[in-house]
Amino acid sequence: AADDDAFNRLASDIARQVDSIKSNANQIKSLASSIGTERDSSDRRQQLHSLTHTTRALCQAAADQLRDGLAPMCVGLAGGARRAQKDRLLDKLAKAAGDFQEAQRLVQSREREQVAQQKRAASGVEAAFNGDAQPPPPSGAEDNSNPFTLENAQMQATADLQDDLQAAEERESQLRQLEQDIVGINEMFKDLAQMVHEQGDMIDSIEDHVGQAVMQVEEGSKNLKQAVTYKKSARRKKIIIALVVIAALAILAVIIYFAVPKPN
Repeated sequence: AADDDAFNRLASDIARQVDSIKSNANQIKSLASSIGTERDSSDRRQQLHSLTHTTRALCQAAADQLRDGLAPMCVGLAGGARRAQKDRLLDKLAKAAGDFQEAQRLVQSREREQVAQQKRAASGVEAAFNGDAQPPPPSGAEDNSNPFTLENAQMQATADLQDDLQAAEERESQLRQLEQDIVGINEMFKDLAQMVHEQGDMIDSIEDHVGQAVMQVEEGSKNLKQAVTYKKSARRKKIIIALVVIAALAILAVIIYFAVPKPN
């Protein structure tokens, strides 16, 4: 009973983690749709990447608990029902992790596109300072020939360049973290695949044992039938021998009766 309680608690914990992974994956996809739009912001990106990192940790924790926690409790004939529950959790975790990986790749694609755009924009402004082009005047400027206006435009362009470079560096840093998380989730998928493979081997082994048991039962049934036949045959032989002995004794008694002289 204590083992059952521990197993059920751990299974419930893993089930909650799987639900959280699925919910987080949907939230990540929703946040990814805002990348590159007016709703995009540093805070939203930070929330997105923090959620991605947290979800990856949930996936790894659930996989570790399945392998190191539930699996050892599913040994032996008494663990049949537990194995079925563990296998269902394994399938659910694999599906939830697949949804999470799909959300990660969506974020990765959109972030790469935004990083490339910001780098192109920063390169254009930088080229203007190198004399390859004239920096655009600030919005609302009326006289581009005014040296003060041009100086202000250059200062504004410098600030824009620094902002663009900083934003690009921030996105690149977050993109590198995301790629590390993707590598981590790929490693976790290898662990899940190994568990699924071991589960298949275990099922094959069970099927082999069941097949062997069926063959042994069939062989035992044949042997039992033969034993019944032999027993019936031995019984007949005993009856026949008994009848022969009785007949022989009867004949011997008759012979003795007539062979012995009777007194006058």
